[in-house]
Amino acid sequence: MEKFFYPESLVVIGVSLKRINLGHIILSSNADLGFKGRLYGVGKETGELRGMPVYPDVKSLPETPDVAIIITRAKTVPGFMKDCGEKGIRRVVIESGGFSEYSRDNRSLEEEVLEIARHYGIRIIGPNCIGTINTENQLFMPFAVLKTPLKTGPVSIVSQSGGVGDTFMRITNENHIFFNKFIAVGNKLDIDEVDSLEYLIEDKGTGAILMYLEGFSRGRDFFDAAMKSEKPIVVQKSNRSPMSAKIAQSHTAALSASDDVVSAAFHQAAVIRVNSEDELVIAAKTLMLPAMKGNRVAVLSRSGGHAVITVDACAKYGFELIEFPEEFIEKIKSLYDTNIIAHQNPLDLGEIFDYTIFTKILEVTLELPNVDGVIFNHLYQSSYEAEMSRIFLNGVSELSKKHGKPIAMTLISDAAEILDISMNHHYPTFTTPMQSATALWGSRHYHLRKEARNNRGQLEKFNLDRKRIESIQALCVREGRIPLTDEALDICAAAGIRPVPAVRIGDAGELSGLVIAYPAAVKLLSRDASHKSDIGGVKIGLPDREAVARAINEMADAVTRSPKPPRIEGFLVQEMAPKGHEFFVGGRRDPVFGPIVMAGLGGVYIELFNDRAIRLAPVTRNEAMDMLRQLKAYRIIEGYRGGGPLDTEALADIILRVGHLLGEVREITEIDLNPVIVHERGSGVSIVDSRVFFN
Repeated sequence: MEKFFYPESLVVIGVSLKRINLGHIILSSNADLGFKGRLYGVGKETGELRGMPVYPDVKSLPETPDVAIIITRAKTVPGFMKDCGEKGIRRVVIESGGFSEYSRDNRSLEEEVLEIARHYGIRIIGPNCIGTINTENQLFMPFAVLKTPLKTGPVSIVSQSGGVGDTFMRITNENHIFFNKFIAVGNKLDIDEVDSLEYLIEDKGTGAILMYLEGFSRGRDFFDAAMKSEKPIVVQKSNRSPMSAKIAQSHTAALSASDDVVSAAFHQAAVIRVNSEDELVIAAKTLMLPAMKGNRVAVLSRSGGHAVITVDACAKYGFELIEFPEEFIEKIKSLYDTNIIAHQNPLDLGEIFDYTIFTKILEVTLELPNVDGVIFNHLYQSSYEAEMSRIFLNGVSELSKKHGKPIAMTLISDAAEILDISMNHHYPTFTTPMQSATALWGSRHYHLRKEARNNRGQLEKFNLDRKRIESIQALCVREGRIPLTDEALDICAAAGIRPVPAVRIGDAGELSGLVIAYPAAVKLLSRDASHKSDIGGVKIGLPDREAVARAINEMADAVTRSPKPPRIEGFLVQEMAPKGHEFFVGGRRDPVFGPIVMAGLGGVYIELFNDRAIRLAPVTRNEAMDMLRQLKAYRIIEGYRGGGPLDTEALADIILRVGHLLGEVREITEIDLNPVIVHERGSGVSIVDSRVFFN
């Protein structure tokens, strides 16, 4: 990757001397910007373009360039790739588009290009991209006319789309956020978002990474890279429809659509997800502020109405508006005379027009140990306060650095004034109290997630009875079916997830020798019944053997009389579990991110309330507990309306074991445990039903 950003020599293939084409523009832009590397062109006409030599073919070049940019018709690219390979060029950027329109001998043009690249050991960015930019050396690969040198900043950008990438560059610069490096990966034929991310994580010039992605080439590798990054990663992920149309008949699959998995992976790896370019700018500005280390906020406002709006915004994010101590109020009173304004949080500064007093009040506020961040609503008239406001912002910047606390500045003035400050002042500002509150929440949330990620703990190892699992799988493969309920519960037992005692029988006649505690439950065993309860295949609370026999006979009779009777392969008689609260634990193998685990409110309400948390598996105990705290039903777990707290450790243990099972047994594609009956703290859980799917 290094040579794509720091080449000492560069050739553009597809340069015209007679007219201004895209290759012509790329060479000219690099000359205008002052790129210090040696520049060459290849085109149909030979000669010079502003002193840069243009040759008729690649083999005529006087040296082997570090990087070649190909920007010719798609069908010509394989030939130029071979020429580059023969010349010894090992880095190629293919900016040409239109590859999907061509195929040769049942091979796509992209496959042909990749085959050539592998033969010669060439790494490719693209096709259908605008390449890389490096503001440190003024390297500029996009086919855009640019004459003014680019300012260098701490943010780097990765984009799957050249157009969106261009938007990212423009809106960040318009908000005084300058970028260091840029890469548009295009169709990701070879180099993808993971290669780019891994490079930028190690790049000394990059302090934060902004990304636009439509899909993942290697989801698990992206996750693994993000998990190790100490640099903030902000991602706008579009194309939010499911990655796979094939969904098995399980709750896990139904409740973990692809975009939910993306959000879970981002949450787990402390990746900041944004939904729009506006949110991206807010996130990028937030990263320029010191970390919000706590939840306590002070609001200072030159407008009483905006102070009220700010309180609502803080309430939305659960911030605590601290109560100002008496000594703080006495200090404030010593700074200015007032008999009108109440000295409370929010502090209304509407009658103050001395900017030095604003600065002093802000510093006194930051000195309070119980203040973690400040929102300052600055309402002013630019016609006579513009210069003072800029001087004030300089002071705000120094105070924020000095005290290591974020100050979210809400600028409320005319549009031209706000735009001018956004573009030309280094301190990040926001345009509404909600934006300012969002910025502080974003900072707090990011650092909490990063702290949780860095303190996730160690993965625990569990014993697996692989032979038991393999024998069940082999039987299911031979018979062309999924595991029956008793077999699925046996798989759970093989992973250390012990179900309630149960016995499988063929019919009611086998009950005579059955030893089981009552009350009991009876479940139909059938490969054709996806959900047993839907066809009356479950009876619970049966007090004795006679009741179980009647239930079996009635169930068999009802199933036989149904319009499409499923085959009966036996019955499972289970001991009834003690009363408790019903939860759900499941997992599946996502086509992009690999194994995931999920937990939530269970029983018949699982899909109705959709209260669940997802993580990429396997998970640590800390991550399992974090999943439970994420649930709306966590109030039940803690103990609600007189109910005692539930056994969270036992429930977390089930999550760990399901995640471990999926991670170790790749043949399992999906698993559901529903319900997992959770009892009071110290009393464990009861596993009464399971469904397992093999690939």
